[in-house]
Amino acid sequence: MSKEKLSRNIGSMSFAVLISRIFGLLRDQIFAYFFGATFVADAFNTAFKIPNLLRRLFGEGALGAAFIPLYQEIGIKHGKKEQIHFALNLLTILLCLLSFLCVISLALTPWIVKIIAPGFNQVTYELTVKLTRIMFPFLILIGFSSMLVSILNSHKLFFIPALTSSFMNVVMIAAMLLPGLLMTKDVSELSVWLSIGVLVGGILQTITLFPLLKKLDYKVSPVFDLKSEAISNLWKKFLPGVIGIAVRQVNLLADQILASLLVVGSISALGYGNRLMQLPFGIIGVSAGAAVIPYFSDYVAKKEWGSLNSKLNFALKTMLFFSIPITLLIVLLGKDIIRILFMRGAFDLAALDMSYSALVYYSVGLIFLCLNRVIIPVFYAHKNTKTPVKISIYIVFINVVLNIILMQFMQHNGLALATSIAAVLQFFILLNVLNKDYEKVKVSILDMELIRFVILNIIAGILVKFIYLFMGSQTMLMAIVRIVLSGIVTLIVFGVGVHLLRIQYGIRLWEKISRKLLRK
Repeated sequence: MSKEKLSRNIGSMSFAVLISRIFGLLRDQIFAYFFGATFVADAFNTAFKIPNLLRRLFGEGALGAAFIPLYQEIGIKHGKKEQIHFALNLLTILLCLLSFLCVISLALTPWIVKIIAPGFNQVTYELTVKLTRIMFPFLILIGFSSMLVSILNSHKLFFIPALTSSFMNVVMIAAMLLPGLLMTKDVSELSVWLSIGVLVGGILQTITLFPLLKKLDYKVSPVFDLKSEAISNLWKKFLPGVIGIAVRQVNLLADQILASLLVVGSISALGYGNRLMQLPFGIIGVSAGAAVIPYFSDYVAKKEWGSLNSKLNFALKTMLFFSIPITLLIVLLGKDIIRILFMRGAFDLAALDMSYSALVYYSVGLIFLCLNRVIIPVFYAHKNTKTPVKISIYIVFINVVLNIILMQFMQHNGLALATSIAAVLQFFILLNVLNKDYEKVKVSILDMELIRFVILNIIAGILVKFIYLFMGSQTMLMAIVRIVLSGIVTLIVFGVGVHLLRIQYGIRLWEKISRKLLRK
């Protein structure tokens, strides 16, 4: 596979994720309009987070990472028929596990909420319990659909699977707008409608994937064989990974618990800031991580070390060339972005300030979050799920300690900064272990081209800062003007700078974008 093909696959998935994230932004705008940073917003965000914490154990996290390399190996050694049998067996077992977990969790919801949000008052607590019970079946839907996406990704199908999350965002938007504009002004009642929308969106997201499976000769029927050798091998790889995911969920749980002890709106402000940071992270980091796993697995299975190193370094450099300027622009223009997206309805100046500061501290770690998404699949491709788990345990412990320390001085901002510091530490530990344990894997991204690119970003950042200083009026119109003007200046600086500084990767990217624009 050429770098061009890998680039196209990353680009295809990134475009699909971009569409989904645009609908996600629109969803968040409407959510901010109706709910702002109020106790209802805190209740919904907490309730929505609970099934998402659990589904990562069986969804796109450890199970997907353990599944893809094994699925690829079965296809190479035994053919497609055995692949399909293995996948259907896993899907049947997963459906049973998720259903059992959902039933138990519904019964324990009041205690779960009490543990996760101990700082909530009685009204917020009761609303959170109600919304959590409505949304818990979402755990089954999203966990099941995540495995379907892993199967499709294994067959190099990326665009449509990544696009399906748009459907849930569209349904959630409708679940707010229709009742909110036509039926009720009570935000607590509206949050119930939104929770139902999450469930309906999950159903739509799942059933949309079945036609793609049919094209791969899948006949979706239950296969239940716990004694299967392939399933046994999967569990051996899955269990270390699930411990790692569970450890990370402990970290998210700690964030939630600590944020509930802070001022009202802290959970929502962290949510707005994190979701805005997740927009570029999803488009760049998550997309690249999902796109490279099947290829890395192929290269390791076939012992094509030269191809693995070439594509690994290409993917890492791609992460840097996109995440560095995006991080810079988020820090400089984040407040204007939040003002334009959310500053209306119940979203006031206090919510703006809290959300912007959270966004800045989250964005500090964006570059390293993206790099981690590319490095971790190298371990998974070697069927090594234990090492990332061990590193995760150390990182989570550090993160929680930093949370407790930094929140004393920085309130909710301390929780965001702790997350970023943890991402930086995780990258350097992963890189060190990778270099030590896998001699044939060579990471080489720090070169003069990257240094020149950093210098170019500093120049662009200084110019954008001057624009902000000279056009400092805090109005919606001026915010739009600043962002547009900053975007134009940045494009000019990069268009000229990559040629003057002879940044070859940037020149190739610029030429590719120019050709596509000229075609249109």
